[in-house]
Amino acid sequence: MKKLLALLLVAAVGVAIVLCSCDEKEKTAKGDNKIVGGWMSPDSPVVTQEVKTALKNATAQMTGGTYTPVAYLGSQVVAGTNHRILCEFTPAVKDAEATYAIVTVYEDLEGKAEITEILGSEAKVNVTDVVIDGGWVAPETPELTKEAVNALKAASEHVVGAAYAPVVLLGTQVVAGTNYCLLCEVTPVTENAESHYAVVIVYEGADGNTSVLETYDFTADAAE
Repeated sequence: MKKLLALLLVAAVGVAIVLCSCDEKEKTAKGDNKIVGGWMSPDSPVVTQEVKTALKNATAQMTGGTYTPVAYLGSQVVAGTNHRILCEFTPAVKDAEATYAIVTVYEDLEGKAEITEILGSEAKVNVTDVVIDGGWVAPETPELTKEAVNALKAASEHVVGAAYAPVVLLGTQVVAGTNYCLLCEVTPVTENAESHYAVVIVYEGADGNTSVLETYDFTADAAE
């Protein structure tokens, strides 16, 4: 009898361990747990004050221009934290036009921050907070809207050789329809292809027709 009870107890513990393990795997798959060393997408692309401070400290000694945070793209836990931030870069030159750049900031455990990578682009920052007829308007937050996502999905169906995944909304422009400016992850449709970021302009006509008008990639060369 005692042996039977002991066997039943061992079996019960084994089931509990299996259930616990499955539960943890499910949490990890849903993104509830951070993976050390891997990049994690944020719950919201809105830039927090903590990240703004890290970017400000990291760029304090830079004289070539200013970096204004637009959207938070991800974090990576190392011996400290890497922050990936979409910024507006304004060169320190009179009448220079701002462009979009992706900046990676390393923040150590003591709060010290430094730039580890800058990817530039030729995508001009044309958005404003003021509504002007025919002009680009910045959204209240960089979070994606259903309309922008649907327009990109329909437009990318006409593009051969690449898949587009929307990340943040940068602006809208009312024309004979609507233009959407989005930051996307673009993945070439080839074996072992790596994704890269790009600013993508999508047009959606009043008749429902859609198309990708322009694509601006981010590269280290463009940041030099």
